[in-house]
Amino acid sequence: MTSPTPATSPATRRKRDTSIDSLAGVLIMVVVFGHAIEPLSGQFAETAAQWVFMFHMPAFVFVSGYVTRYSSKWAPGRTVLKLAFPYVIFTLLHGWIASALTGDPFSVDFLTPSWTLWYLVALAAWRLSAPLLRSTWWVVPALAVAGILLGTVAGLGRELSLERIVCFAPFFAAGLMWNDKWWVKIRTWPMRVAAVAALAAALVWSWMSEQTVIRSIFFMSESYEDIGQYNGEGMLQRTGVLIAGALLTLALLSLSGGSNRMLASVGAATLPVYLLHPLVLYPAHLDDYSIGWPESIMIVALVVFSVVFSYVASRPFVVRLTRPIMDYTFWRDLVRR
Repeated sequence: MTSPTPATSPATRRKRDTSIDSLAGVLIMVVVFGHAIEPLSGQFAETAAQWVFMFHMPAFVFVSGYVTRYSSKWAPGRTVLKLAFPYVIFTLLHGWIASALTGDPFSVDFLTPSWTLWYLVALAAWRLSAPLLRSTWWVVPALAVAGILLGTVAGLGRELSLERIVCFAPFFAAGLMWNDKWWVKIRTWPMRVAAVAALAAALVWSWMSEQTVIRSIFFMSESYEDIGQYNGEGMLQRTGVLIAGALLTLALLSLSGGSNRMLASVGAATLPVYLLHPLVLYPAHLDDYSIGWPESIMIVALVVFSVVFSYVASRPFVVRLTRPIMDYTFWRDLVRR
């Protein structure tokens, strides 16, 4: 997910902050954890889910934008093929698993991304529009305003994840335009103290508001009417979600900077982790975990699962083993032999 695509010179590419790979490794583990606890509904789980949803996708999208800018060239055809291939394969796999677990007839809808697959569609859209997204800083607030207004369009639905593409696009654009000179400024000790305070405040707020805030406001995938809100209320909440996402993303960037070989290796292979973990978690999303463990034990167990699964799924042997269902170049190279 964080591999490069559009556009700078090799000299510039060598100057990329490699510690971002370790941050990507942490974030993909958080993404897995966020999806793993979705079926839980207790107070601790709701708090953890709400806290994670406040920053994990904004930060992950930012990192995707950041590494995209360090590619050698803009290649629309390759970008589409690279992301469309796993999208088709995993849409079919999601449909097959759902049918096997529920007994319903097999069916898929390629225009409505299944669960986590929206990100492949969004990533393709963002990378294809990268030259425009990085043209001026006004793109970031303009996209944020567009995302807020888009929520007023009732019945837009989830076709091609249009609403999410627009709402999360400001974070991708910010990653594209990030200046590496800013790392020094945001990684000072005062900034890091403020970053810890911001993340702690978000956790406290999540604990205090978990009974009144619905998770779907963080997904930004439906209109305000679809989630039972008036336009004014929805616009205010979405504005808050975007601001919180931006501040907490900056907090995570401030706390980054260290380089850990294990985390960096996970961060270098986020695509297999992202695509494979829903296949494991799909049964729980359809029928809960149903194992009767206390909520606190489940949360600890899912933290361990998220770390271990992310590590295993990012290992070279797993990447090689799953390449035929994730990388179209496997079949292209096979045909050319």
